[in-house]
Amino acid sequence: MHAVGWALVYGETQRTWGQSRGRFHVKNDWTGDSLSQNDEASHLFFGYTLTRTFSGQWRWGGMPPRRSRTVGGAESAVALTLVEVLDAFNPAQGLGISDVLFDYTGVGAGLWTLSHPVDWTIRTSIKVRAHARVFAETEHQSDNYIWWVTYRPPLRWGLKQPLSLGVGHSVRREADGVTPVRELHFGIGTTLPDLVRTFAPHAARVLGILDFYYFNLNITATVR
Repeated sequence: MHAVGWALVYGETQRTWGQSRGRFHVKNDWTGDSLSQNDEASHLFFGYTLTRTFSGQWRWGGMPPRRSRTVGGAESAVALTLVEVLDAFNPAQGLGISDVLFDYTGVGAGLWTLSHPVDWTIRTSIKVRAHARVFAETEHQSDNYIWWVTYRPPLRWGLKQPLSLGVGHSVRREADGVTPVRELHFGIGTTLPDLVRTFAPHAARVLGILDFYYFNLNITATVR
């Protein structure tokens, strides 16, 4: 099942970002892509989320907890590394060293939170639903994503407390439509599993794979 999923992802990335048929080359992804590190934040998110998702699927399939974490983390790291290798041979992309570092940092954070449960997590949300694309083709589509670190204080409801506080990062464009402007977001919100947990804990566990999306209200500060 995972192999079929990755085959579909491969086909979509090649269609969206171009064919990987050029020479191996490295790009300056930290300051050279006009995204003000929002791309690196996305790599952190995917490393974290895929690790937790794969580990959960292996655990659901009956694998022991420690082994499921190991296999899930390894699968996530291999998959993300292969994406970077494809980029390295894509004339329109290139290998981003910072992308790789944030991929692996996300994998490590995912493994840590699986073995040491905490009340914080890494999530995402979008600004305008009509502009959403899983694989952003343009800067403006990439700018539509906010990448969050959220914290859910237990308060008096304990595990059934559905609200989380979040700090998010995104980018927008100046009036010229080109110059990037960094944004910080301070939000309060919830996820579908956290909301369902208030009245149906078992159903919330089934919906756990959807924990990555943060429905929120936020205020935005521009960082120049």
